[in-house]
Amino acid sequence: MGCCEDHSGPGGQSANPGGNALETQEEFQQFMKAAAAPGALDARTKRAIAIALSVLARCEPCLKTHIKKAREMGFSQEEIDEAGWLAVSFGGCAAMMFFNGLRQTT
Repeated sequence: MGCCEDHSGPGGQSANPGGNALETQEEFQQFMKAAAAPGALDARTKRAIAIALSVLARCEPCLKTHIKKAREMGFSQEEIDEAGWLAVSFGGCAAMMFFNGLRQTT
């Protein structure tokens, strides 16, 4: 399963297709795209933040996706580690165990 950054559930369907759920999901996905787009912060900075936030949230699909994309952008392992360890400094032992388990597997 991919990260929420992938902007769809299985088969592109909403997890709760009743009512306005699909419309709400689509609007939220647009918000996520806008929040992730370069602006006052460049794309590399936002990717490093995404790594840190993924560690802090302990979201495995998100962390794998953001590390993979960071590597595609030319991030070194040291840059990935610095972003991850910043999250660990805020999240404590649970964040450290999560990050150590995934930092080089993607």
